Amino acid sequence: MSHLINDELIWISIPKCASISIETSLRNSKLKLDTYNPNVKFLHYHTSLNECFSKWGNKESVCITRDWFSKWISSLNFIWDRIELETDYTPIRKWEDIDNEFLYKTFDIDFVNVLHSMEAYNAGFKKCFLKLVNEENPPIKNESGCVSTLISEKYFKSNKKCTHEFNIREISKFVDFIEDRFGERLILGKINQSTKRPNKITINDELKQWVWDTFEKRFEKKNILI
Repeated sequence: MSHLINDELIWISIPKCASISIETSLRNSKLKLDTYNPNVKFLHYHTSLNECFSKWGNKESVCITRDWFSKWISSLNFIWDRIELETDYTPIRKWEDIDNEFLYKTFDIDFVNVLHSMEAYNAGFKKCFLKLVNEENPPIKNESGCVSTLISEKYFKSNKKCTHEFNIREISKFVDFIEDRFGERLILGKINQSTKRPNKITINDELKQWVWDTFEKRFEKKNILI
């Protein structure tokens, strides 16, 4: 979850942007941390920049960013890893057999609208998760939260820019920034990486346009309430 570091800097936790690795390193450090929800210390979830401002005030913020398409593909991989490798559920199609047509058909407008219906946050995630597994009424715990990784980075940044942003490909610059500012060197481990197993997805302009139109474009509207 997002943290306030040393009472002055808000770290925004964005899915599939090294969030678990950074969260773990922060908690293992000597930095003073305030968590968004102190009553839930060890549950990993994500809160938007606006929510953090409401809790801690309009302080400086820092986050890790990522190419939107790369993030989406990694999120998809992560969801199927979770279903096939970490749970007892059976996916509606094996990862190795997923192709473009399956994506277009499965992540239809109904799925996406439910995913983004934040007034029914947990219930919406569960409903989306159930569409991806064969079981009709499986016992859902925290597994359904994995579908939140499909949501645009822009949502978690509340359609703003963080005061300090570092691309995931240059995450060492984030580590240097924290050390320069607070004198604490974070040790980042490789946690929660996708397996990058092979599949039948063809990366082309059509797929990129579909991902943009389906998952990213809605957050281009400046008047959206997030």
